[in-house]
Amino acid sequence: MILVYFLNITLFRYETKNQCIDISIQDKVEMTAKKVQILVLIEDSKSPDKPQLRNKHGLSYFIKAKIGDHEVTLLMDTGPSPEVLLYNSDKIGINLDDVDVIVLSHGHYDHTGGLYEALKQMKKRVPVVGHPTVFEPKLSMMPHLRLIGAPVTSSDIEAVNGVPVFASDPVKIADGITTTGEVPRTSDFETVRGFWTVHDQRLIEDKMVDDQSLIIDVEDKGLVVVAGCAHAGIINTIKHAQKITGNSKLHAVLGGFHLISADDNRIQATVTELKKLDPKFIGPCHCTGKKAIKKIAEALGDRYHPLHSGDSIEF
Repeated sequence: MILVYFLNITLFRYETKNQCIDISIQDKVEMTAKKVQILVLIEDSKSPDKPQLRNKHGLSYFIKAKIGDHEVTLLMDTGPSPEVLLYNSDKIGINLDDVDVIVLSHGHYDHTGGLYEALKQMKKRVPVVGHPTVFEPKLSMMPHLRLIGAPVTSSDIEAVNGVPVFASDPVKIADGITTTGEVPRTSDFETVRGFWTVHDQRLIEDKMVDDQSLIIDVEDKGLVVVAGCAHAGIINTIKHAQKITGNSKLHAVLGGFHLISADDNRIQATVTELKKLDPKFIGPCHCTGKKAIKKIAEALGDRYHPLHSGDSIEF
């Protein structure tokens, strides 16, 4: 059953096998997640502990959170291809039909490539949360003009039981879990370059306004910020998460920080700010880049944890 409401109270309601979950947009969210498990379903690197799993440039997380007496299951991003997504899901023993909500961090192919086939595995209508521009054209000029956007459209996902829930504001998934929505660009060192899109019949620079992350507030610990690529800037993202939740305590941050092509000044500025934010767990991966990961590891010490395909983290 699907009920659609207006304004800021409840945007979307759907029923799973055991529960009814409201997805809301609001300025502040009350977060009460008791326990969270984040499984890295796809990442660029192969885990030495799980060599049977495939790695490929991209990212996908399978997330389970204990909320009160019930559990909510999320699929955040779907990697670069359905083959890797379905293969790793099968090897790990994940049933994609258990997914309650799909969250898209942004519209690049390496985060949306498995979306269509993932939805085909689900026997119910599933909300797909993203930004209104997530499926707009996305292009790169390197080494020539090429498409780097999602291989699907809104119509495609609706044809396989996906229900677009596209909003620029934060979307509450459940108590304790919300997206960031659009992330304000406030730092002077986190900039977006090298991407293009088409708007009003003109080719323009793509500032990646569709970039968003997931925020989970874990009881007695604090915020866990899960990024896709953090094109908006990982520092901008964390500070926005703190602002919209009203919680300044950062427990963990993980995902792509998109520093792979950043200069030394930006990397150092990012590391300096991360140390100030003082997370207890930091897991940069995917597009963060080897140079930036090395600097983060040196600065954060035993709080740094490398992430690979198949790795699992519990908070």
